[in-house]
Amino acid sequence: MTDTTRFTVLEGGRGKQPTVNTVSLAVVPDSLSPLPAEVRVFEEDTHLVLTVDPVIRYTEEHPIRLMTSVMEAKPRKPGSVVTNSGSWYAVVHDLDREPTWRQAWIEKAYREILLLGEKKRIRKIGVPLLGSVHGNFSPDASMKMLLQAIDAAILKQLKNILILVPSRDCSAAGQILQKLIKGPVQQPPHGQ
Repeated sequence: MTDTTRFTVLEGGRGKQPTVNTVSLAVVPDSLSPLPAEVRVFEEDTHLVLTVDPVIRYTEEHPIRLMTSVMEAKPRKPGSVVTNSGSWYAVVHDLDREPTWRQAWIEKAYREILLLGEKKRIRKIGVPLLGSVHGNFSPDASMKMLLQAIDAAILKQLKNILILVPSRDCSAAGQILQKLIKGPVQQPPHGQ
């Protein structure tokens, strides 16, 4: 009787991340802190009130001056992206409309995020599934739009996108991502 040892090869190491148009994608919980990205995108409305800090802070500014600036503020254009250092605000809602979002605004915002990422030489960005954070737009449809925008873009700087979803939805979103890009294998770069 000979002693033979059997070995089993286990998948391990770094997880396989799907790639679209040279950009690696990962689904991560939106509560991840600190987010390992240079920029985090938030879903916003035309008046930039959806992500306002709920804590009221004392300000030196006179209340009349503050109210005047609020009253004179112009709404942002739907589909635009407002940047503030490492926080970007994708304007995909108009609270004066029903529904508050439009598919065209979401598509435009995704394209704008990618263009700004390239322009500002961003390598890693965290993006929620726009329209589904403060609205009832389908996360599946939003992810499909994001993937289409990535596939159609000319990207040289951007290397990673973290798709931000609620913790409870990470597994399902990961499965949807795999299904949309046809499995865990890397897709060839755009145009090949």
